[in-house]
Amino acid sequence: MIHYQDVGMKYGENTILEHIDLEIDAGEFFVLVGPSGSGKTTLLRMLNQLTLPTQGDIYLNNKKIKEYDKQKLRLNTGYVLQDSSLFPNLTLEDNITIQLEQLGVTKEKRRARAAELLKAVELDPEVFAKRKPAELSGGQKQRVAIVRALATKPDLVLMDESFSALDPVLRRQSQDLILDLHQKLKPTIVFVTHDMQEALRLGDRIAVIHAGHLQQVGTPMQIMQHPANEFVKDFFDPECPHFWNLEYLLQTAYPTKIADTKNAVELESFDDLLTQLQKTPELRFTYQAQTYQLTYQGLLAYLAEQGGRR
Repeated sequence: MIHYQDVGMKYGENTILEHIDLEIDAGEFFVLVGPSGSGKTTLLRMLNQLTLPTQGDIYLNNKKIKEYDKQKLRLNTGYVLQDSSLFPNLTLEDNITIQLEQLGVTKEKRRARAAELLKAVELDPEVFAKRKPAELSGGQKQRVAIVRALATKPDLVLMDESFSALDPVLRRQSQDLILDLHQKLKPTIVFVTHDMQEALRLGDRIAVIHAGHLQQVGTPMQIMQHPANEFVKDFFDPECPHFWNLEYLLQTAYPTKIADTKNAVELESFDDLLTQLQKTPELRFTYQAQTYQLTYQGLLAYLAEQGGRR
């Protein structure tokens, strides 16, 4: 769906990005991660023409992004910033459907869409539709910002440090929400973060950016198991070497003990577990005469939690 081809970016004499070659598949939750100033937000902003590369091209559905009509491109692309960026003078209903209004959708259909989306994030439209953003908590504002980005049913949603201003509890709730919405609606999401824990938890695949250069692209487990270089290793390196141990994992809440041994595979090591879970989203396995059940998402949550303990 998206192809960066030898993309570079310079501001005067300053090189922001250099020789980026990258592909993002349709329906993928793709995370760009790296330290502040690495160039990841610039890469994201190129996808809706907020920034144009000074070298190379970016293709969206086999067409150069610079050849798209800017207004149409943005109206059909969801965008969620670090702060909610809701319009303070508009109701939540009107905030959510502002792009639909620009696309000429009738008021009746806009109201119905706003109600549908508010329900999706557990905000009762009877209570919240006519409220203004100032009447919401920070977490509620971000929920509205997320569904506003989904109002036109876009194929592409861009998220730039969207949860970094939230406290840890709200941040995890927002992560759960976007994972659930992605699973249900299947848009392509490109998500920028400087937090490797968040990257591990959210990404189907992750691109690691440092000093304007692409360091590695892979699944969370590929990057954790096989870092491409010392930077990636150090960036994702937890100070908890024990967490790659199967017995340590089994002491946490992530695997569930079960009695049913049907279709369970016998494991001997953590590497065996990784190999099996990359083949199936949910695994039944036996270890030392006990049977467990673990999902791929559960393992990623475990890795993210352990990786965040620095």
